[in-house]
Formats: sequence, structure tokens, C-alpha cells
Amino acid sequence: MVIVSLIRLSPPPPEWGVYLDPVASIQLAERWKKRSFPPPAFDYRGLPTSHGEPWYDFCALGCSVIACLWPPAGEQVWETEFEGVWLDDAPGLFACFARHPSVRMEEFMRFDSAQAQRFFAGRGTLQMVDQRVAILRGVAMAFTEHWGGGALGIIQAAEWDGPRIVELLVDTVPGYRDEADTLAGRLLFNKLAHLCVAMINSRSERPISRLETFPVYPDYMLPRVLRHHGILRYESELSDAVDGRRLIPAGSHWELAIRWSTVYAADQLRSDLNRLGNPVSTPALDYALWHDAVLGPEAAVMGEHHRTVTMAY
Repeated sequence: MVIVSLIRLSPPPPEWGVYLDPVASIQLAERWKKRSFPPPAFDYRGLPTSHGEPWYDFCALGCSVIACLWPPAGEQVWETEFEGVWLDDAPGLFACFARHPSVRMEEFMRFDSAQAQRFFAGRGTLQMVDQRVAILRGVAMAFTEHWGGGALGIIQAAEWDGPRIVELLVDTVPGYRDEADTLAGRLLFNKLAHLCVAMINSRSERPISRLETFPVYPDYMLPRVLRHHGILRYESELSDAVDGRRLIPAGSHWELAIRWSTVYAADQLRSDLNRLGNPVSTPALDYALWHDAVLGPEAAVMGEHHRTVTMAY
């Protein structure tokens, strides 16, 4: 059974400060009605060439700490060198794992701050290094103690079913639960778990089923690109805070509304594209939006993203 989350059924309460423009969604769908939306390839620079079980473990470890990749006020963006090129954001963080001789769970069970400084070596400021250390140790411990030492165990237990893998990651592996209880209801984001499963599937020995039921993965880049296209609009105070690079508190109505609206708006955009004869899966749309915001030709002119200090995304 597919459980449809609250955040896909309706937008957030308007008093939370984020509004959706359905006309802008239709207009973007019109511009994109002939755009190709291939399945996520995860083939950008910074990723290893591995397949099968080594790839599964790479994804399970790497995705657990793909979060908070922007710098504090006044600091430089963190980036790291990989094969002679400096990479930031997700490509840079993944590159830290890709340049490691081997990525095995047991190697991270005793991961400490000194090792982390070498592992994440680069220039600029990477926030929350101690939290990344704790998460990686917890992830390695969980897979070693409960899933036979690697991510394949959790995939097999879920019988290669995407939503079930997400559930098991969220329930049993530290760093993957990303949910919020609010007066409006329980919000099930679980961004890193969905991303992990989608990445695993891109080089899996057999297809993982029901990925088409996934929502988009609400981080800080997707709302940025939706706002750039006018689909998301912020109340004036929130707009000033985001554009002024002021921190948006984790769990605040502002932060939750931005992420909730991202999921709901992407579902509406997908529906608009489908009605115009361009069927697209949500994972493919997510990858296209993320690619536009991080690697696309307009990435530098899309304006500011919100800044929340969190390891959830």
C-alpha cells in the first residue's frame, strides 16, 4: 500500500508564510513540455565508478551526511579537490568518499574528529563536522549490527521495494529520520532516505520498485529554483530573511512551509507536465530541478536559498 503523505495532498497553511502560484506552475510546464526528463543518472563529477554492493554502501554512508553544505555568515563556501578540480555542494561531499581507497561500513565505526578533518579536507568552512562524525559512526554501527554489515541487507529485507527501504532506513539507521509533528499534522520529509534509495537504484544489480511513488526530496536548492520560476512566493518578512541570508530556525513554520511547499508544488508541476503530454516521474523531476539549481546555466542567477542549520538536508 502506498501511503500518501499530508504534504502531497495540500499546501501548508498560508499563515506559515509561503504561497504557491498555480499559474506560474502551468507557465513553467508550458516551457518544459518538450524538455526531456531522463531517469536520475547520478553521473556528475565527484562520484565513484562502483556498482553493486560497493555502490550501495557508498550511497548509504554518503547520503547520511549530504546536508548543510553552505557556509556561516562571512565564511567561504566549502569545497574539496577531486581529480584536480575543486567541487562544492553535493559533488564535493560525495568526492570525499569517492577518493577514499575503500568505503566499508566497519571503517567508519571508529570514525573520529581527527579522521574527519582529513577526510573532509578542503577550503572554506564545512559546518557540523562533529555531527557528521556521529552520524557516520551510527550508520556504520546500524548496518554492521542489524543488516549483515552492508546496505544490501536492508535492500533484501525490503525485497527491493523502494518505499519499504525508505521505511527501514528511517526506522533503523541514525541520520535518516526527517519528520516533524505539527498542529497541521505529521510531515514526513525523509529527504536523505529517498535520495539514498534513488541513488542506489541508478546502479543497482536489479531494479528497485515503486520509485515513482516518491515525493521530491526537499532540501535548500529545490525551493530556490521553484522560487526563481515564481511557483513559490514568500511573505515579505520571510523573503527579506532569505535574501539577507539570515538563519531560518529548524522546525519553525517558515522552514517547514518552505519544504512542505516544495513537495506539494513539485507534485503540481509534474501533474501539469503530464497534462501537456510530457509524462515525468517525481524522481526524474527532482533530479532536473536539483541539476538546474546546482549545475545548470542559470544556477548563479537564481537568488538566495534559505539557510537552516540542520543535518536533515
